[in-house]
Amino acid sequence: MLMACVSSTAQNFRGEGYKRRTKMYSTACGLSKKWGKKPRKNKGKSSYVEGKNVVLSNYTKTTPQPKPKPPAPDPAPQVAQTEHKVEKIDEKKLEQLHHKEDEVLKENKLPEPTSEKHEQVRKVVAEKLKSKPDSEPLPLAPLYFTFDQDEFAVVDMEPFLIATEYALQGHTVLIEGHTDDRGADDYNMQLSIKRVQKIRQLMLDMGVPDERISIVGYGEAVKKNSNKTTQGRQMNRRIDFTVF
Repeated sequence: MLMACVSSTAQNFRGEGYKRRTKMYSTACGLSKKWGKKPRKNKGKSSYVEGKNVVLSNYTKTTPQPKPKPPAPDPAPQVAQTEHKVEKIDEKKLEQLHHKEDEVLKENKLPEPTSEKHEQVRKVVAEKLKSKPDSEPLPLAPLYFTFDQDEFAVVDMEPFLIATEYALQGHTVLIEGHTDDRGADDYNMQLSIKRVQKIRQLMLDMGVPDERISIVGYGEAVKKNSNKTTQGRQMNRRIDFTVF
């Protein structure tokens, strides 16, 4: 259309008059921009939406995503509550068990306590049981072993005698075996198990029912003292007793 308008007047005008006339006819033909000027570009992309010219920015705003919630922690392990029933032992049966205990000590060539010492042990346990609630565990003194021995090569027999007396009087006893760190891990584990099995068997021979004895071996894993000294290693070669 522009060319048509310009062509119809270009034949009649030259020079400055031609330019003025050309501009006039350009305006008349509906052109609002000057010739030779490039159209201004939009800075974004255009899209026709519902009859309106909408400029869509090239920058796409990212919607912040919510941070993923950390996984819920595993529920704390529930420790099974074991009911330890206490058997009532009458005086006559207890006397028979004490007699059998003495025989087992002799048969296994273990240092038999003097009558006075053994009687004192039994009296102390009897007095302690009068005030002990049945539901509360009672830790006892440890039994210490000499180096690399699963038999009863012990420093003092009294902790074993006290634990045995509680078992003979109807209470459950937990026996936990430990070693020092000399030797391989597997060897120490087996050694701790041999020690607790030895004690378990002695108690069974003395008349303690199997259901009143619990045993576990830890090897060198649970130490009470440093293994860098002779005394510390001696304190780690032990069996712990707990009465229920």
